[in-house]
Amino acid sequence: MMHHQPRTRALWAKLVRFGFRQLYTRFAWAYDAIAAGVSFGEWQAWGRCAIPFLRGRRILELAHGPGHLHIALRTHGLDVVSIDLSAQMGALARRRIQAFLRRQPSSALHDVRLARADARRLPFSDAAFDSMVSTFPTDFIFTAEALGEAKRVLRPNGALVIVPTAELRTGGAVERLIDGLYHVTAQRRQVDISLIERFASASFSLHTETVETDRARVTVWVCESVKTT
Repeated sequence: MMHHQPRTRALWAKLVRFGFRQLYTRFAWAYDAIAAGVSFGEWQAWGRCAIPFLRGRRILELAHGPGHLHIALRTHGLDVVSIDLSAQMGALARRRIQAFLRRQPSSALHDVRLARADARRLPFSDAAFDSMVSTFPTDFIFTAEALGEAKRVLRPNGALVIVPTAELRTGGAVERLIDGLYHVTAQRRQVDISLIERFASASFSLHTETVETDRARVTVWVCESVKTT
């Protein structure tokens, strides 16, 4: 029985990754509804918990999804560029941002500022951004390539701000079921020594903040770019 557990976990991890890929691509149209359902309508609020920890005005968002955080950042007066690998998410976000810009008096002065790009190979110059942000990212965010690129495009003392997870506070049966699903799908990422070392190897120091919403405790990782000698 014990012999089969690692194989079962590996198979389940593959299935979970496949499901997430479908949600970001073929079924991107359903993303907002599913995200709202599993968060009791707080998904967008959870993402906005990253905003107070950003530094400066020039922001790069990794994996923008349907575009809600991009709009929130622009509403805060920030100069934001967002990237995503999913063409389907790019189309959703573009339509949403264009509609937002049409409602702004100065929309003629602003373009959409989206790009289809890989976080492991960023098409930006060195030290181009004050901060970077990514909310509920998949495992790409932990790769040496992505962290190395984050370090490269951030200005000195810049910050990489990540919202990895949120924990529902209420204890009803539905909440417990959803919280269990977060564990099963590896959305309950905890800071441990290996994670700290991974960020440290890319010259980031990591500390954890907690933000309270009506229903949840949202975890925010603030990863500060440290000087290298």
